[in-house]
Amino acid sequence: MINLCICKFFYFFLLIDAFCVPLTKNQKSMKLGVLLPHTKLYGGVKRFLELGNIFVEKGHDFYVFTPDGSSPGWFDFKGVVTTFEQLQGMSLDALWTTTPEYMSLILQSTAKHKIFYHVRIKEQLATLLKNPDVELFACSSNVYEHDLKKYRRDAFKAVGGVTVRHYQPKADYRVIDRPFVVMGYGRLAESVKGTRYVVKACERLYKKGYNIKLLLFDTHVSDKMQQKYERFHCSCPYEFVLDHPFSRNSELFGRADCFVSAENPKYSGWNNTVAEAMACALPVVSTKAGTDDLLIDGVNGIRSSRWVFCFEKHIARLYHDEALRQRLGQAARQHIQQFDWEVVADKILKYLG
Repeated sequence: MINLCICKFFYFFLLIDAFCVPLTKNQKSMKLGVLLPHTKLYGGVKRFLELGNIFVEKGHDFYVFTPDGSSPGWFDFKGVVTTFEQLQGMSLDALWTTTPEYMSLILQSTAKHKIFYHVRIKEQLATLLKNPDVELFACSSNVYEHDLKKYRRDAFKAVGGVTVRHYQPKADYRVIDRPFVVMGYGRLAESVKGTRYVVKACERLYKKGYNIKLLLFDTHVSDKMQQKYERFHCSCPYEFVLDHPFSRNSELFGRADCFVSAENPKYSGWNNTVAEAMACALPVVSTKAGTDDLLIDGVNGIRSSRWVFCFEKHIARLYHDEALRQRLGQAARQHIQQFDWEVVADKILKYLG
């Protein structure tokens, strides 16, 4: 009799579970979208593809609208990619863009939340942000502080991110019978990235007798960039990796002993490459650009001024100190987990209600 009662008890809760779960899911399911100029490998694009996949995994619909509707060949996107024309008539709960010119399309839409996600500090947004219908997201704390000071707008902090689980942390920090590998972002066509500073620092160290090798990486996204790659030369040993599969970035970072970022602080909102390097437990040397949330000087990385001799000094320090490399790298991996895209996605969904 007791066993029969227990069975009925569990059966009752199974029925409740069967009926309640779909209802809860339906209540929370949303249609979300973003307007992007393209789906090529840029940080602002990757941000929404990463977030979109998480939104889809959580039971929501996510649409990427671009002028031509081309899907990203470099990323396994789970949502829908379509054209701007398909936006008409769609009922969306939230619609984002990082491109100011596209906000007019968003404001004409029926989306409940019309959001400008601010990722580039130098954009002039005074007129746009006077519109009370425009909701403002900030990709980092430095963008948030900038918008608060300049526009008196208290943006929502959607700070992040990186999918930490996709990156294997470095385990061995020894450098024996091989060159010390300095890794940097090789986007030569964009001077704000500061690749030339990293190159010159490595060249100087090599001339001084350091057993050093430069590792640069990038993806072909324009003819201008192709021309830059073809003309590139470095007087120290180097390797320039082009079009490395994004899904295998962890392997690429794993070949380095440190990562150096020389981005211009006046332009960068969030530093994607530094975030990836930290997820791989690499010791990082970086300017302030896009790293206010990421890098704590002397704790999980090294802050540098944007001068060649500064990068040279910091690289040399890491070159000579294995214990420092390990301490900074492991602290970086621990710190970056709070900016995982999963964490960011949950904050955004909570904001949307």
